[in-house]
Amino acid sequence: MLREYSSYIIAFCATIIRYYDYALFGLSSSMISKHFMPGADDDDQMLVFFAVFSVAVIARPFGSLIFGKIGDQTGRIASLRIATMIAAISTSMIAFIPSFNTIGWFAVVLLTICRMMFLMSLAGEIDAIKIYVAEKVGRKQRYLANGIVSFSSQIGVLLASIMYHLAISTEEFTWLWKMNFALGGIFGLVIIMLRGSLKESDVFLKSKTRNREDSDIIQIIVKNKSKFILGMIVSGMLGGGYHFLVIFLGAFASNVADIIPPDQAASSNVILISLYGLACLLSGLMADYVKRQHTQIIIALICSIICVSIMEYELLNGIFVTKLHYVLAFITPFYSIPCAIKIQSLFATNVRMRMFSLSHSVGSMIFSSTTPFICMLLWRFSGMFLAVLGYFMLQLLLLLFTMIYIAKKDYNSMFEI
Repeated sequence: MLREYSSYIIAFCATIIRYYDYALFGLSSSMISKHFMPGADDDDQMLVFFAVFSVAVIARPFGSLIFGKIGDQTGRIASLRIATMIAAISTSMIAFIPSFNTIGWFAVVLLTICRMMFLMSLAGEIDAIKIYVAEKVGRKQRYLANGIVSFSSQIGVLLASIMYHLAISTEEFTWLWKMNFALGGIFGLVIIMLRGSLKESDVFLKSKTRNREDSDIIQIIVKNKSKFILGMIVSGMLGGGYHFLVIFLGAFASNVADIIPPDQAASSNVILISLYGLACLLSGLMADYVKRQHTQIIIALICSIICVSIMEYELLNGIFVTKLHYVLAFITPFYSIPCAIKIQSLFATNVRMRMFSLSHSVGSMIFSSTTPFICMLLWRFSGMFLAVLGYFMLQLLLLLFTMIYIAKKDYNSMFEI
């Protein structure tokens, strides 16, 4: 029993560390852009930063192909071990890259390579952890378990937000933001040492015994074509929404649109992340209890669309309603937690890692990681905050229609087959 609990604890701790690394990059956008990016002003530097942010995600599908095959054929834990090492190295390297003023565009190239290596590793670590925990915990508390994984991720994001806030609050220590990345690498190495306590789930071990033949990735995608497309859209919209609300919107409102003070944006990050993390637990509990996950998803999405509509109306009067931003962050897990399990359940155990991770990666590449860059372009060409919020509204609507379609199709849960 103790070994079983230790498996969950290590998985949750690994999630905390990895999301610390993941969020730190986006939250530190203003510092990274000033240090690594060319440009005459903050807007130009931020635009180049979010271009790097978007381009680097091209590496993620390659990570899904590599680690997905390892995860499905060798084991979820083998994928975790290799990916953790790559993530720790690529994160810590950011602390040692010279500035743009020192080595020019080579600084941008090195930063992009580090980010690409990190995003490749995410497919083998974060996606594997989500699947590992969902398979291991079983049917009765699967949504709550996924909620705890997401709650753990927000602890990591909260730590990143606190460290970022400390870095911008102590101007005399201009190197402090680099130490934040170095710490991420050190924490990752600690997790590597603990991975030996993990044990594969019975669900995976039985599937590995039964399914000895294996098709190539093209055949698997063709066989699961419609499910793969649905997974890609849903994962992309979920990631895009999270990037927009938690990572991007506060920084944009303060540093670019200049509608709220930077100090308020930094402190709001802590509140947003805390609300999101709390809602992850409540969402998982509710989804396991009510047993009508599609209804929960659709109601939460409709509430989000109403909130965005009110925000747009208030922006017509030049008012950014911070409380509505908080409400949106709180509502988000009530659709994102059950959506993530629904997508995992579309795929059989012997191809789940590849299909879930690859659909997640392609969705991220098209929709999620490009969200900040597209929003910056909309701002650059329109100068309208309404256009930026309108893009988020389109993502919510697309996710709503996709989940209604999945509910009507009434797919069998492949967790139970």
